[in-house]
Amino acid sequence: MRPKLLPLLRCPACGGKLQFEGQISPWIEIGNLRCPHDGRCYSIHHGMPQLYIDDETWAPKAREALGWVKYHQDHNIYDQSGIDIDFQLPYFPHEPWLDIAKQFDIALELSQPQAGEWVLDLGAGRGWAAKHFALRGCQAVAIDIVSDDQVGLGRSRALMQAAGVTYDTLIADSEQLPFADRSFDLVFCAAALHHTTDLARLLKNIGRVLRPGGRMIAINEPCVPDQSDDEELRQTVLAEELSYGINETRPRLADYRRVLRAAGLHEQLLVTPETYQSTLENMTAWSLELRISSPSAFIQPEPHLPTKVWRILGRRKPMPPYRSQLPQGWIDHLLRERGAAMILLATK
Repeated sequence: MRPKLLPLLRCPACGGKLQFEGQISPWIEIGNLRCPHDGRCYSIHHGMPQLYIDDETWAPKAREALGWVKYHQDHNIYDQSGIDIDFQLPYFPHEPWLDIAKQFDIALELSQPQAGEWVLDLGAGRGWAAKHFALRGCQAVAIDIVSDDQVGLGRSRALMQAAGVTYDTLIADSEQLPFADRSFDLVFCAAALHHTTDLARLLKNIGRVLRPGGRMIAINEPCVPDQSDDEELRQTVLAEELSYGINETRPRLADYRRVLRAAGLHEQLLVTPETYQSTLENMTAWSLELRISSPSAFIQPEPHLPTKVWRILGRRKPMPPYRSQLPQGWIDHLLRERGAAMILLATK
């Protein structure tokens, strides 16, 4: 952990400032973080602060952390020794990473992370996204519930060494973020929102730690059709991960939007990887395959004003609508009728 992170850290129980107990150095490997308000003490192991409260709200996260390790072991994808796949992520040329890489590139284009900005990689896994933000000169912080050296944040040390960068890693609860208000310029999530046990609480925490004008970008978040049967999903699509104790949900579009508004976040763009910067013609053909309404049915025509009036208004008459942008109403229709992985950009 870098000393510059210390002023941002807060007690996850009371939100108070934490006092560091240990030797200050360019990289803090061990030590304690003590809350003078309630006396709680949080340890730092292998450079990772353990900033969570071991109570009933943490129990499902602890169970999930063990589940992820067991899942990788049972599928023979646990041991990363001598393997450099992690160093290539998300640009590993095989699925599912081909799609994730495409979405990550879209996220970078939309969120425009700048050197010096504080970026929180939430639900970071092994920290591959935090590494890329650090490579761009950002002050990156990765948070997750899994500390494992092979498939958790413990793997970040190898990623940092391979890339020649440094970023901070914390074990903590995303629904109880241990950071001061207005700490981050950008919060990034890759397939993290749907793993929470309380989506509303998680989004509220994201809104709290974002600075005014800050951005949240979420990628690869599943959105199920409105008519989905929750019990059927639990018995089919979600069954395997649920059997490992992994927290797994499938929100609907209305669910995402409801908690987003409640958290004080403003939706700027909500698309699927297929619809981002796609043409009206391509999506019209796709709508026929999906047997849903065409995008043209959702286009709102521009007001029919004479060119003279547009000049009075101080602007040129606009080009035909949605030449370069699909109607949001149709993207919403697609998600409600068929569901898809989505990309969400919001601001505070």
